Amino acid sequence: MFDSSQFIGLQPMTLNLIWTSTGIPRSSKLLKPLKFPFLRLLKWDKPLHLIGRCHVKEVNHVRNLEMTEHWNQTALLVIDIQKDFIDDESPIRLKGGKDIVPNVIKAVEVARQRGILIVWVVREHDSLGRDVELFRRHLYTSGNVGPATKGNEGAELVDGLVIKEGDYKLVKTRFSAFFFTHLHSILQGAGINSLVVTGVQTPNCIRQTVFDAVALDYQHVTVLVDATAAATPDIHLANVFDMKNIGVATPTLQEWSESKA
Repeated sequence: MFDSSQFIGLQPMTLNLIWTSTGIPRSSKLLKPLKFPFLRLLKWDKPLHLIGRCHVKEVNHVRNLEMTEHWNQTALLVIDIQKDFIDDESPIRLKGGKDIVPNVIKAVEVARQRGILIVWVVREHDSLGRDVELFRRHLYTSGNVGPATKGNEGAELVDGLVIKEGDYKLVKTRFSAFFFTHLHSILQGAGINSLVVTGVQTPNCIRQTVFDAVALDYQHVTVLVDATAAATPDIHLANVFDMKNIGVATPTLQEWSESKA
């Protein structure tokens, strides 16, 4: 018996693909007209013939195509996972930042498997601090190497993270990855409408990037709660709460890794 419930939720183009992928002629006795009320909601105004005997694997294959299309429209932002902000030896390291590095590495691996665009968002500052926020400029006094100074080891990504061909590196000088950068145009050019955010730190660069993404109408904005960090767990959770209240998804790395979309 044909089970039409397998097709609930599929897009019209996908339903047509299921039929055309079989190569069975329209005149075949294996085809029978079926009426699906839900197709009217999808504005499907043409007669639809679906195969009476449809293998589940064929449906799953088409669902996988839809899933691939979704991931192709998604970008993973890895924000400020640099030695000056993470390593124990750094005087300005973020407490708790090192704990999330394994999860950030795993998130990058999952993104690569799914074909998701990876955007490495980093700070690279002028050696004299002329492009940093006013409250940080005292760190770039004569004779001192300020945080994330361009060309300095502290501006490098932490061990275990490597920029590969096809990734994109974006340099920012303020909290938001969108502020006075070309990130939005890069994402638009790549057909990206969904963002997944990892990195440090939650109340500053993560939060402001996320709020800007929401303001720019990205369809789906996700923050991986255990691949982001703040100075304390309380600060982290308070900011996650605020972001969740504006429609941002806040799954764990495992939940996101196991999700289908």
